[in-house]
Amino acid sequence: MTKTRRTTAHRGVLALLCAAQLVLMVDFSVVNLALPGITSAFAADPGTALWTVTGYAVAFGALLPLGGRLADTLGRRRMFVTGLGVFGAASLIGGLSPWPALLLAMRALQGGAAALIAPALLSLLTTVFPAGPATHRALAWFGAATSSGFSLGVVVGGLLTEFASWRAVLLINVPLVAVAVPLAGRLLPSGGPPARRRPRDLPGAVTGTTGCVALLLGISEAGSRGWDPSRTGLPLCLGLGLLGLFVLVERRAAAPLVPPGVFRSRSVAVANTVTLLVTGVMGALTLLLSVFLQDVRELSPLATGAALLPLGLVTAAVSHVSPRLMAVFAPRRVLAGGVAVFAVGLLVLGAAVESGYDGLLWIGMAVCGAGFGPFFTTATVTATQDLPAADQGLAGALISMSTQIGTALGIAFLVSLAERHPGDTASGIALAMRSGAAALAVAVALTLGALRERRSRHGPTGA
Repeated sequence: MTKTRRTTAHRGVLALLCAAQLVLMVDFSVVNLALPGITSAFAADPGTALWTVTGYAVAFGALLPLGGRLADTLGRRRMFVTGLGVFGAASLIGGLSPWPALLLAMRALQGGAAALIAPALLSLLTTVFPAGPATHRALAWFGAATSSGFSLGVVVGGLLTEFASWRAVLLINVPLVAVAVPLAGRLLPSGGPPARRRPRDLPGAVTGTTGCVALLLGISEAGSRGWDPSRTGLPLCLGLGLLGLFVLVERRAAAPLVPPGVFRSRSVAVANTVTLLVTGVMGALTLLLSVFLQDVRELSPLATGAALLPLGLVTAAVSHVSPRLMAVFAPRRVLAGGVAVFAVGLLVLGAAVESGYDGLLWIGMAVCGAGFGPFFTTATVTATQDLPAADQGLAGALISMSTQIGTALGIAFLVSLAERHPGDTASGIALAMRSGAAALAVAVALTLGALRERRSRHGPTGA
């Protein structure tokens, strides 16, 4: 293949993978503004309707390690296409569902399909493109799709529910999948034959998946209903116990689902810990800003989505600067610098919420977007730089799982903190934002303190 044809093929692969990632991220928040319509259509209570959001997130997060290992062993293109097909079918059935139980089941199935797609597409990005600047540029586009998807979902949800129906937020995925599946067959490399069949780690799959499900259920219940021991204590304890058992099982397994050696890599451990903190703060920030704009400023859902769009646009724009920054500075320094800027933006937003000054609010969102922009690119490079190609799918799955768990934890802790503040709504939101800034300061210290200078397949990482 000539250089020109190879470049064209790479652009097609990148466009397809980033579009798929954008759809997965949009589906996190697109249903939020459709909840009133779902509640009305099925005469359901708000708590039941909320599971259309929670079910997707729980299934997505819990099945990611299994999805990552399947991508590495059965083939990344195969898992990507399979996941897309299941995602499209679940969207179609859910969008036409006449019963709430079927809708909830299809949202969970969407999350399970996303758990097949996400690690496959991330490992394709880190293996298809040549190591170094080409990978960094691809990951910058991936980061832009990921970051902007959170905000874009609110806008898309507001448009579809206002001018169509809540069912449209699901049905819109069907034509997108119909286009993406044949393109994936044409554009994505097969990756050769699947890896040699290894013994199945069934005990690891069962304990790991059920442990993640229980943990995420407990966290989600805490976020939506508060920290009630009778509702959250049992699933949290069960989840932690099963995950502890999962660690013991993996140490003894002949072919572990998650090889224990993966977490002996300092870069993997630090990148996933920082991802928990940063995505937790961003997930809570999006929700807190939505509450502030709708409840305090009394904006409509559509106007709220439009008001949040600058946050996503700035994030997407800054994401493309990441490769240039990593060409000059080590990824860990770019990662730490971005998180520090994000923390400053949160402090500005906290002051804006308390003062009621609109100009300060827009400045704060822009600063937060500028700080969050490089995050996914630099965190992914950090997490994957020391691992062989055979473990890239697993590494991508772990980052994605940390994103899901971090988002659930951030919403549970920071939103609960805001709700339980004795003052008015604005004061509680400002307190949560300052607390988020403190969590980001911990992430900065961890990144700079724990990662040392070394060389990797992506170049220097510690200078």
